[in-house]
Amino acid sequence: MARHFLFGRLGERIADGGTLERALWAVEGGLASGLWRLFGSLPVERASALGAALGRAFGPRLKKHRHVLANLGIAFPDRPERELRSLAIESWANAGRMIAELPHLAELVANTGERLRIVGSEGLHDRLARRPAIFLTAHLGNWNLAPIGPVHLGIPMTVIYRKQTNPRLERLFERARRELPWRHLEVEDAARGMMRELEAGRSVGLLPDQRFEGGELVPFFGRPAPTPVGPARIAVKLGLPFVPGRVIRESGCRFRIEIHPPLEPDPAIRDPRARAFALTLELNRLFERWIRERPEQWLCAKRRWPREPHRAPADLAEASP
Repeated sequence: MARHFLFGRLGERIADGGTLERALWAVEGGLASGLWRLFGSLPVERASALGAALGRAFGPRLKKHRHVLANLGIAFPDRPERELRSLAIESWANAGRMIAELPHLAELVANTGERLRIVGSEGLHDRLARRPAIFLTAHLGNWNLAPIGPVHLGIPMTVIYRKQTNPRLERLFERARRELPWRHLEVEDAARGMMRELEAGRSVGLLPDQRFEGGELVPFFGRPAPTPVGPARIAVKLGLPFVPGRVIRESGCRFRIEIHPPLEPDPAIRDPRARAFALTLELNRLFERWIRERPEQWLCAKRRWPREPHRAPADLAEASP
């Protein structure tokens, strides 16, 4: 955040691992460490509220704001510009809450039943008692809490994550990950690592709703979007359950974690690759429904779709309030 807000495009140009980038890492890391200590020193509700205020104040000033606006414009082409801008601000508020809650993740997870309500899990444990599953969620609510759903059912989990480029930030995130009751697998090792974990009987969780370079173009809100199809191919090949779940922020730091019934491959499709594509499309359609229900809790701060004309208001991709 510091790089985007304090340095703008300069931060992007100095991305060679040299002295100047390390200096930016130091500034970014120092700011993040200070905020981490501040959020961690406050009760979780107060930290979350402060994060929301900071998200509303600074999110719309970040360069990434243009992507948030453009993505909302594509997802909701019939909504007026003012409403889209309001949704974008609330999206940043939710993102600010999520960041402020990072030092409190272990506390939130430990309070399952008080702050976290898990629904839709009836019968799932029996279905997964003898085989692992692939759990999938989207960047909604506080998505970091999604794995507690299956873990609460006694299902061993390994979650795919992406390492932070800045090593100072990575150390903060690693500190939070160490306190959580599930394992983690860095995305660079995901191709082989997922198979290794599944073969060992551990379920795997990931977030496949963001742009994935090298992914297949799967329709998302009516437009082809680069999407990872690999998880569906693994599910089809190994006959594993493909289980969606989402985290809904009900109020403040109280959440509802929904575990949906597994998506089933279409038996009428005989080609495995086509079957995996159809399964991914079905997941995208479910994500669309979730986002339409809670657009203010969806964060998509990257360019989700390839560049092409779309029906979003003309100035949304460029302007910021």
